[in-house]
Amino acid sequence: MRSVLIAAVILSGCAAPQLATVNIESPFDATQAKLQTQDGLNSIKGSGFLRQRGGGVVTCAGSEVVLIPATYYARERIAHLYGTGGINRHRLNPTFVPDPPEYRTFTKKTRCDAQGNFMFERVADGDFFVTTGVHWQVGGTNQGGPIMSRARVAGGETINIVISGD
Repeated sequence: MRSVLIAAVILSGCAAPQLATVNIESPFDATQAKLQTQDGLNSIKGSGFLRQRGGGVVTCAGSEVVLIPATYYARERIAHLYGTGGINRHRLNPTFVPDPPEYRTFTKKTRCDAQGNFMFERVADGDFFVTTGVHWQVGGTNQGGPIMSRARVAGGETINIVISGD
């Protein structure tokens, strides 16, 4: 009986995910972020989707898309959330320390259209992270999640990216 109780306590600890605190070493550079969110001559267009296990494709239709300047602070934060891939496997947002409020203000936002396409116009030269979400339900269980891709623009170009979490 005692071993069953110990096993239950151990398993219950595994079943209840804890929110982590992540310390970001790089300071947030508001000047750099502000420069990258000023109007420029570039455009970033693209689409977002995830493939279901059965092969079906679900797009980011209706989801917010965020263009984040790739400052050193943002690179650390994004690396923690997405690693080297494009899917946020954490499902829970950790607490970032520091978490400057300006981080969220120096972004550009749009929405995916009904087909899962989006566009950012008047983008400054630079490196960016583009994030969105793809969500659906199977048997009452939420599936999908946040996805991310990188983009680099310069010199008045228009690039096309696909955010698929691969």
